[in-house]
Amino acid sequence: MTIHRTIPSSLRQTITDVAREAALAAGAVARKGFIEASPESLQTQQKAGFFDIVTVSDKAAEKAACDIIWSRLPQSRILGEESGWQGEGDTTWIIDPIDGTSNFASGLPFFCVSIAAYHAGEPVCGIVYDPIRDEIFMASDGKLTLNGEEVKPFLRGRTDREVELLTNAPYEGERPSPAALEAYADLVISFRAVRRLGSCALHLAYAAVGRTAVTYECKFSAWDVAAGIQLVQAGAGQIIAQDSEGRPVDVSEHTLGSIKRLVVAQAGFEYQSSCLSQLMADGNL
Repeated sequence: MTIHRTIPSSLRQTITDVAREAALAAGAVARKGFIEASPESLQTQQKAGFFDIVTVSDKAAEKAACDIIWSRLPQSRILGEESGWQGEGDTTWIIDPIDGTSNFASGLPFFCVSIAAYHAGEPVCGIVYDPIRDEIFMASDGKLTLNGEEVKPFLRGRTDREVELLTNAPYEGERPSPAALEAYADLVISFRAVRRLGSCALHLAYAAVGRTAVTYECKFSAWDVAAGIQLVQAGAGQIIAQDSEGRPVDVSEHTLGSIKRLVVAQAGFEYQSSCLSQLMADGNL
């Protein structure tokens, strides 16, 4: 993550502190909703379809995060998955209160809170918080930390054969095309393993800290990737971002919405020789 010094250090620290507090508050709501689940609390509403749902806890977790931000930094604008854009100010927040809602609603303990903060267009911090494992992945001041301890990832493998790929493809909601199924088959025979874990933000966090060497995503929104991208940048990882036409995208707060295909990988992973590189170049993913 590139650090700009135009933001006063005191403001940068305040934003980071508020982001952490907001993530922990949202995570507490999500954890309580998961642990104390009931038919009433897990009533869902469909958004884009049966495969895209929202629960009471999603909305409550987002409100908990927003309330903290408004109370500490009222001159903020917030993009939340459940509420859209709110507020005005030079500090921007992009929030996914529960990334992995389907896992959450199904009783699978793999979901997280994702919060990214920017000031005047510059990245300040990114946080992915797993409330079940009580793990807080954070990028701030150019450093990548896990539960407050700086992380310096080591490379677990350089080639497809040596590593797992995390991806949520193929995606629910429509029948995969023959080309998409063929591409997925190519991934399955190229990588040591392919895992579909159900949380884009946690996929990126795991790549950032070296729990996996590479991850690929396509059907996502800004709130799914904003914090995770900052984590990968802070961990000196590789980011390959493309728009819907396959053109490279220079990642920033203002271009997040134009990213339609994303690969992140550890430094040292040989992306150019990876099956992913060819599939991306051919437009088959």
